[in-house]
Amino acid sequence: MVDAKSHHDPPWLEALIVVSLSVAALTTTWSTYQAALWDGEQAASYSHANALRIESSKASARADALESVDLAIFSAWLDAKAAGHADLQDFYYARFRPDFRVAFKAWEALDPMTNPDAPQGPLVMKEYNLPEREQAQALEAKAQAVFEQGQRANDIGDIYVQATVILASALFYGGICQTFKKPRVRMILALLSTVACVIGVIRTLTLPAIPPSILWGFSG
Repeated sequence: MVDAKSHHDPPWLEALIVVSLSVAALTTTWSTYQAALWDGEQAASYSHANALRIESSKASARADALESVDLAIFSAWLDAKAAGHADLQDFYYARFRPDFRVAFKAWEALDPMTNPDAPQGPLVMKEYNLPEREQAQALEAKAQAVFEQGQRANDIGDIYVQATVILASALFYGGICQTFKKPRVRMILALLSTVACVIGVIRTLTLPAIPPSILWGFSG
């Protein structure tokens, strides 16, 4: 049967089928491998982003607690000042946190007791800074960046999967063309296999790849 088919086939058809199937098979293996690596990259990025967000939440909670302490002590200082207890004012002032004291002095310099344009309190002054708040914001920004890296890895992995599907169609067309006797049908299927193979290879080659050395820990 094979000889009868080959007798009617152009001399280049069998070579075309063999090349198409070989290239498609090899590229499918590489594409599947890369899709798995990018899925792992996505999972690692998402996990790292979640860990960073947990740390950001912890830092934010510490900032909230410190702000509550600052507000409570400042309120007590105001009560002592309103009551005319200078010793009690000094007592609370001595317990101001160093970061809060900077903002308090800047606020006090504006003569808030007589200046209606002065801010309502030290906590709204630009000098009032909480390193923990800044740390929380920095961690959240980093978490978002890492999460976006995971999204990119997911997108790349999906495109590798799409390329694998295209290459699978090349294998399918190239495989079934052997079962048909009509040369015209065999030629059409061989050409479809070749076109699908070319599209799949181009799709794969245009994607970023994770080198195997990264996976295995090779320095070279």
